[in-house]
Amino acid sequence: MVGRLTGRRAVVTGGAGGIGRAIAAAYLREGASVVIADVDAAAAKNTAEELSNIGKIFAISCDVTKSDETRSLAADAIRRLGSVNVLVNNAGLSGRGFITEIPEERIDALLAVNMKGVILCAQAFAQAMYDEGEAVMINMSSQAGKRGWPELSVYGATKAGVLGMNRALAVELAPRVRVNAICPGYISEVGMAWRGWEARGEIEGANATDIGDQFAEENIPLQRLQRADDIANTAVFLASDDAR
Repeated sequence: MVGRLTGRRAVVTGGAGGIGRAIAAAYLREGASVVIADVDAAAAKNTAEELSNIGKIFAISCDVTKSDETRSLAADAIRRLGSVNVLVNNAGLSGRGFITEIPEERIDALLAVNMKGVILCAQAFAQAMYDEGEAVMINMSSQAGKRGWPELSVYGATKAGVLGMNRALAVELAPRVRVNAICPGYISEVGMAWRGWEARGEIEGANATDIGDQFAEENIPLQRLQRADDIANTAVFLASDDAR
């Protein structure tokens, strides 16, 4: 059966786990060929092996904060796939803390991965994708980039920066590359909030799932947390002809 992404050749950064893994799996199910890139080479290799029964997938080690590695990723992905017409800039780093307490090293790391990493990957792939035409770039931002939350000032700033770059690239690379952003909220089983609920659960002797469900009932109109598959389904739509 022909899937919605048949003929698509995609690179997903941060693809070894969480949202990136879910996107890679969804792309494979819809007929795309996929390269997952991750700084954790062993995890990326394991994920590729686990998903290889679904479709054509490769794993490449890449630190998105280093331009030589992002350029190498682009060249290697094009060599393996033939070309790249979908780039998902999903690699990211979480971190929270009051502005007076968050260490400078953490600030540097958040800026390097969440902003510089997206910029370097866009630089590495943009020309080849523009030449290809009918290409798609998806940049992973966050609800924290759109509204303010305590202890997320630095993280939110990096994700707001992604949105600013996304708007500019959407104009700069049009009409040959469609550029969109996804802004996840509270995700079940992955992300900062979930890890916080796990830590709270250990202290209180409670279950992270129950804590998350209670939070959703009290704070989210649909009364449920997002799942990684929800984000993956959005990424499938944006990469498909349905989003033209």
